[in-house]
Order: sequence, then C-alpha cells, then structure tokens
Amino acid sequence: MQKCDLSVLNGRVMLPGGDLVTANIGVRGGKIIEISSESIDAETIVDASGKVVIPGLVDQHFHCWWGYGVETHEIATRAAARGGVTTLVEMPLDRPATITSELLSAKLSEVGDKYHVDYAAIGGYCPDRPEEVHAMVRAGVISIKIFTGDVAPPGMFAGTSDGELMDLMRRVKSENVALMAHCENAGIVSAETARVRAEGKTGPAAWDEARPWFAEVDAVQRLATLAKATGARVIVVHISTPEAVDVITAARRDGVDIWAETLPHQLCLDLESGGDDARLKWNPPPRSRKAVDGLWDRLARGEIHSIASDHAPLTKINGADIWNQNPGAGNVLETMLPVVATEAIFKRGVSLAQLVEAMAVNPAKILGLYPRKGAIQVGADADLVVLETNGKRVIDGQALEFFDQTAKWSPYHGREVRVFPVSTIVRGTVVYQDGEVVGPLGYGKYLTKHVSP
Repeated sequence: MQKCDLSVLNGRVMLPGGDLVTANIGVRGGKIIEISSESIDAETIVDASGKVVIPGLVDQHFHCWWGYGVETHEIATRAAARGGVTTLVEMPLDRPATITSELLSAKLSEVGDKYHVDYAAIGGYCPDRPEEVHAMVRAGVISIKIFTGDVAPPGMFAGTSDGELMDLMRRVKSENVALMAHCENAGIVSAETARVRAEGKTGPAAWDEARPWFAEVDAVQRLATLAKATGARVIVVHISTPEAVDVITAARRDGVDIWAETLPHQLCLDLESGGDDARLKWNPPPRSRKAVDGLWDRLARGEIHSIASDHAPLTKINGADIWNQNPGAGNVLETMLPVVATEAIFKRGVSLAQLVEAMAVNPAKILGLYPRKGAIQVGADADLVVLETNGKRVIDGQALEFFDQTAKWSPYHGREVRVFPVSTIVRGTVVYQDGEVVGPLGYGKYLTKHVSP
C-alpha cells in the first residue's frame, strides 16, 4: 500500500457519536483515508500516545476587525492553531462592514493568504441593497449576521428593523444559509443605559444592569416568532441568560429551526468573581453566577448547541470606566478550549464528547460544512487536535498572541488549565506542535457552503 502523507498513532480517537477508541489515523492528500488498529506508515508521524485525538474545532463566531488596525489575520490564526481551532468563520464587523459582494471580494483579496487555518466568511445585511444577500452567498458566505436593533458599538454595524428582518429571513431561507442574530431589545438597552448612567454607576455590574437579561430574552422571543413564520434557520449568538435558552428550547419543540450559541466568557466568568475590573466588558455583559450555572445546566442537557470564541481582542483602555472601555474578552481563540474543557470536565460534569459536539460537530452541521469538517471519519478533512486531558498549565496573558504587544490582557491570566492542545493538524499538515506554530502562513483555505445531510 502507498505510504500515507501523515499518520497519527496510538491515540484515543473520538469518532462520530463521541466514542473513544484506541486507533491510528492515516492521511493522504489532506483527507483521512484510514482509521485502523494496525500501524500506519507515513512520511510524517505524530505520536499521540497517552493523548486524546478530537476533530479540529470549528469556531463559528470570530472577529478580526479588518480595516480597524487592531488585529491581523496572521496573528489571529496563529492563536487559532495554538487553541486547536482548525476552521474559523469570520464575522463581517469590518471597516467598512462586509455587507456587499464587492466588499467581500476586496477583503478576501487582501487577507486571503494570511491564514494558518481554514476559514469561511459571514456577510452582513444591507437594507438599501437587500439583493446583495444572494450575491454574497454566490461569493461563498455561509451565513448572514444581523443585530436586532442598534445595539452594536456606535458606527460599527447598523441594526435591523423587524420588517427588514422578515425580508432577510425569506432571503436566507431561499439560499439555504443560516441567519446569525445578536439579540438584544434596543429600546430596553437604550432606556436602561440612560437610567444607569444617570445614577452614576460605572462598574461591570452597571453594564449588566444597562443591558439586562430580559432585553436578550425579549429579542430572542421575537426572533423565534419570525423564524417560525418564515421557516428560516437562525442562530442566536453569544447567549448570556438561561431564560433565552429556554425560549429557544420551547421554539425547537414547536419545529422552529433555531439554535443556541454561547461563549467561554459566558460560561467561565461571572459578575461576582470579577470585582470592579472595567476591562470585564463584552456584549452581552457578564452575568451572575446563578446565570452561569444555568447555562451549564442547559449545555449538559444539550439545549446549547454550540460554543464559539467571539474572539475580539480590542485594546483595553487603562483606567477607563465601563462606559468608555472597549468591549471584548481578548485572545479567546487560544484560551477557549483549555478554559472551557477544564471547567466542563473537572468542575461541571460535562464530558469531552459533549464539548466536541458543541465546538466542532454542531457548528459544522449548522453551517453546512459537515462532514468535511467536524468529524474524524474516512473522507473527512484531516483536521485533528491531539489533546492533553489531564495535564497542568497556567495561562499567562503576556504569552498569548496579540497584535498590540503593549496591551496584552486576558481575563484568564493565572488560571490553571488541565486540558490543552499538544498538536493541531489542518488537512494533514501539522500547524502547531509542542508550543510552537509550525504551519506555513497562507496554508488556510477559503471554504464555501455545501448542503449538510
């Protein structure tokens, strides 16, 4: 038999369905061609003895802020390789926002050779040119992103009215792509923000009060109703409240094609633990420990379908209060898998198989990339992570990948993690090994949608 290009030997391999089997994986031409108990000869051999081999993560919610000058695709995808993320799905919050096929083409032309890992694009909705939804899908976007009203940072991304949302849902339904929605009731957020600011509150708790849990729940309820009316597939991104998950669960029982996404910083950080540090600001805000516990309960029950990074390393402003601080949780691509997996397995009783479902399998299925991505099976892309599942490391915020070297910060600095990638493999090429990014810049491939079975 012809020698393989790469083999991963002696690991406990997570197969579709979550079963772990001791097996060897053979790769040729970037694809998995063999999974066997027999040894597999190859030009490159990765020894996974004592480790678990999982599918590469599919991060369905990633920002690089093209045009803002605060991050680069080279640095962000180095972070992805370190974090076991082999496929990135990039949001359109660029300058200018990626809301037309022309802007998408310009972006891809400029940054398409700057990826260490594979990538796909999300487009935005332009109400003045709604037909651009179809043009962007033809250009390869696998989803369309909206905000339910003007709740994005000023000047960054316009909100969508209910009438525009109905139009968009019908369009994405016709194109068989998903709509991704940031759900907050803009009227509630505006009124509560004015009230809280007038009362002189300035800490993280003020941000939670200004963008309250019920603003999220109300917007999710309306989105679910419109999704039922149109039949569109919708993903509610970065859910922060268990009550919003409950709305989605009820809608799914009623046949609505609606999915729940949450984030590491909604699962692994809470208001009570953060104190008065105004850097702990993101949208939606950090919530109470009770809310965090509720999210874990729903994740364990399978009611949260995906976990994404919302990687958004905007520079934090020293000494700024919550109203003047930049949002974002820093370099989440690099910390997501270690932080979430350690919390899940060692503290929450959530299995690694459940995490793989939420961080690789489901995102690939929901967005039409499965089984090319998100699965260890013959014929799939050889996107693999060799994972230490009982080690010990301490996250050093100063050692993480950052564009702005003077502003390195992580809310997880000093946190001990027990689970972390040892090797990351993208289409049969080792891109990260033993603490070093070793894959070639420009290796990442632009992915377009195909219909998932």
